Amino acid sequence: MKLFNTLFITLVVVAFVASPLFAAITVVSVKGEALYSDGGAFKPLQKGQQLKEGTRIQTGAKSQAVLDIDGHIVTIKQLTLIKVYKNIAKKDESTNSIGLKYGSINAKVKKLPQVKTSFLITTPVATSSVRGTEQNVSYGPGFGMQVTVPEGELLVQSNGDNKKVGGNLEYNKGQDDPRSGDLTQGMQNNFIGQMAPGNLTQEEQQMLSQYGDQLVDSTQTTGDIVDQTKGTTTNVNVNLIWNIQ
Repeated sequence: MKLFNTLFITLVVVAFVASPLFAAITVVSVKGEALYSDGGAFKPLQKGQQLKEGTRIQTGAKSQAVLDIDGHIVTIKQLTLIKVYKNIAKKDESTNSIGLKYGSINAKVKKLPQVKTSFLITTPVATSSVRGTEQNVSYGPGFGMQVTVPEGELLVQSNGDNKKVGGNLEYNKGQDDPRSGDLTQGMQNNFIGQMAPGNLTQEEQQMLSQYGDQLVDSTQTTGDIVDQTKGTTTNVNVNLIWNIQ
């Protein structure tokens, strides 16, 4: 019996160590009004709820929801609409992709030991990729896209040119500047183009229309910086501004 117990414990330990990661999206907390849709009508989001890949989530005014996505913490701030595009976890790989239609989110991405981690946040024109860091991403029809990186580094992708940047700098792309290549090819029509704020109340739609430019989590003043990061790794706040068709 003692030998059997020893073998049983050994097998359990080995199985636990060798077991792969499990893809999981858990609602950590909900403040105010937050809704979700996994293909049907939007329903109230609940704390402790398990969500699946492909779920859309939106928050109302003065509301927020916090998700745990494979150990990464994502805070969905007020007047925001997202979709969890991809949530895949394997033994040595974790892949997540979030589409941001409008609003602001904060993502704290853990760097898992011996696990290749990919965490993407996508808007209609740009994609940010982070590993083992934190970023705030905001998008609206007035100000475009803004990314701030409190710590760590961010991979900026534009027209095939990849740069690792981070820290207390800002880059601005005005409406009259040449537009970057569309980094969400195939996603715009499939998801982002189909998502509309139809579930917002009239008050929330009016607030988003009037004050959307102010719903950005940035305490810094916008400034133009011309390629001061060549050959170095620095922190950055990124503003990409474009016309909405």
